[in-house]
Amino acid sequence: MKTAAALLVITTSAVASLAQIAPAPGTSPAAQAQQAFAVAQARTMMMTNQAQVQGMIFAQASMLNSFQARSMFLSMAGSLQARASMNQGAMLFAAASMQRSLALRNQFAIQSAILRLRNQGTESAPAMQGAVRAALSGRDGSYRLRAMLHAQAAQASGQTGTNPGASQTSASDTGATSAEPPPMMIRPTFGNPMTVDKPTFSVDSGKVDAGTKVRIKCETHYAAIYYTTNGWTPTTQSARYAGPITINYNAHLEAIAVGPNLLRSAVEQIDYKVPGSAAPAPESAVAVPEDGVLRAGTPIRVSFADNLDSETAQVGDEPKLVLDEDIKQGSAVLAAKGSPVSAALTNADPSSFTAPGDLVFEIHSVDLAGKHVPLFGGETLEGARSGKNATIKAAMTALAFVAADTPIK
Repeated sequence: MKTAAALLVITTSAVASLAQIAPAPGTSPAAQAQQAFAVAQARTMMMTNQAQVQGMIFAQASMLNSFQARSMFLSMAGSLQARASMNQGAMLFAAASMQRSLALRNQFAIQSAILRLRNQGTESAPAMQGAVRAALSGRDGSYRLRAMLHAQAAQASGQTGTNPGASQTSASDTGATSAEPPPMMIRPTFGNPMTVDKPTFSVDSGKVDAGTKVRIKCETHYAAIYYTTNGWTPTTQSARYAGPITINYNAHLEAIAVGPNLLRSAVEQIDYKVPGSAAPAPESAVAVPEDGVLRAGTPIRVSFADNLDSETAQVGDEPKLVLDEDIKQGSAVLAAKGSPVSAALTNADPSSFTAPGDLVFEIHSVDLAGKHVPLFGGETLEGARSGKNATIKAAMTALAFVAADTPIK
């Protein structure tokens, strides 16, 4: 009996862990979506609670590393939510479940569009809003979008066939990303498979001329490099290095490398000073359009009002975040700089002898002229080296993004 019980525990743990496995590097979007759906189906059989299913689908989708894969998977996932509703004897809620699946898919579309612009160094509100509108167009299950996604997935996986009508649809029509390059089905790790080399920079720290180009390199084969210039620790949601970075102003550059075995390197950082140059002043206000609707994807700058240290912080704590700029409609200030912003810590680890401390926070919402505006965004901060705690200092800024069109007046 003890043996059977142990086997049951092991089997249950193995099935539960499947939902947290990220796809192998080089897996095509179609294959990622199918694999994620198979895992989600197995998980759904063990669930009867609608909230559990919703959370599992969101967690599984967040592990996929391409916009196409997330879109395909979330399209399939509505059936799982409907099945869970019927298991509860709540068939009337199946349509609502599909709507929630659509909302999740829209949120990922917004995040993908914003990430693409940020990778290009674009932060302006009009550009963000335009990209989000393009990404959301036709996302109600239209045939043209599905055909385009399947065609791109086929191209990325090296297949030659396409869905009928897909050749008439371009990425610019729907706001979707361009097709990924044909993947390598096997990506070996040379050297020590349990480590990833730290990135290195082609230019030493110190004074440099405006226009200096900095290259980042990692000796680990097939490692992907991600970087930030805003003081936060890079993650796989940061800008991916794809070529030289031009230094025109004083810059603090941080980079990580992620190997094909999904291990991450230590953080490498460097500072450059450009004499006689001043970085452009950030925008002083967020402008609400004349129609009174704050558009999804609008960037809103926030800042910390107090210091926060990984030695004392705990998961679930609500850091004191405030608006770092006014939100205005015309000359009327709807929310002044310094107004509170809702956020929470999702990770808080103190340092140890072998590892630095770290802090991770998510931004949730802000109240604006009596309206509750949903936001998304967040950052990660890691201690400078092993044994050092992460400390977020007051006045450090981050970007949040409006999660859905919100009428203000």
